[in-house]
Amino acid sequence: MRRFFLTALAIILQVSSARGQSDKKDSATVLSVAGASAVPTVAIGAIIVLNQEAFWKYSREVSFHVSNDPPYAMHIDKFSHFYGSAMGSDLIGYGYRVAGLPSETSRWLGSGLTFAAGLAIEMEDARHGQDPEYGFSFGDLGGDLLGASLPLLRYYFPVLNRIQTRLSLWPSTAYQTGIYKTIADDYESQFYWLSFDLSGATPLPAWLDLAFGFSAENLLRPANGLGYQTSSPNGTPYTDIFFGPDIDLKGIPISGSLWQTITSVLSYVRIPLPTLQIYPRAKFWWLR
Repeated sequence: MRRFFLTALAIILQVSSARGQSDKKDSATVLSVAGASAVPTVAIGAIIVLNQEAFWKYSREVSFHVSNDPPYAMHIDKFSHFYGSAMGSDLIGYGYRVAGLPSETSRWLGSGLTFAAGLAIEMEDARHGQDPEYGFSFGDLGGDLLGASLPLLRYYFPVLNRIQTRLSLWPSTAYQTGIYKTIADDYESQFYWLSFDLSGATPLPAWLDLAFGFSAENLLRPANGLGYQTSSPNGTPYTDIFFGPDIDLKGIPISGSLWQTITSVLSYVRIPLPTLQIYPRAKFWWLR
């Protein structure tokens, strides 16, 4: 989860620095490619250092082992891997396109480098223990692979551009009472969305999408610094599913490089709107 906060910062820096530049194929220079490579290099390095400081150095080193993917987060963490990898792959590919590499090559680089980073983290997780979140997780790696591949698949199958991944954050009771150090550690505060652009096939305008959201409640909580091992006092953990409208800023007919920058930065963020929870209970939320 922490990794995509760094990725989001890198997106802002990358998009802002590239504002107004066009996607020119085969105009790359050694200097431009080196500049485009700096962002993923720094971001991936920072992610590894952050994981080391936040997790790995506090855990016990063990032999390589595979995680059985316990549902400590009701598998919402898989959405986190998917979301972060999709955003990272998109960012890296965009940087190489701005640098002048062909669009297809850029997307392959974005997907490959992002998946390699996810694989490296899983390999390091496999060497640590005493916490259910550690171990080599095929589920986590699957989320990384799907997310990292999404921008590439959009190139070959343009219809997939109608599906967007978004995130919204709503501090949970557990986070507000100080159980988690940061909101990045609290999966109950994280809402992941798949937003569908149905304009053209329906009367919906281009700026209005329909979205399904996923979160969780009553998750296992940290205990004595050893990760998610204490039950919530609120009951059994379960997954939440939501349905509601979503605003796609790119569908609003406004031109200009500043607006393009704003929409690019916010394309992975869901603007709060009224939402209906459809599982495990029906409930209307004014904002989610």
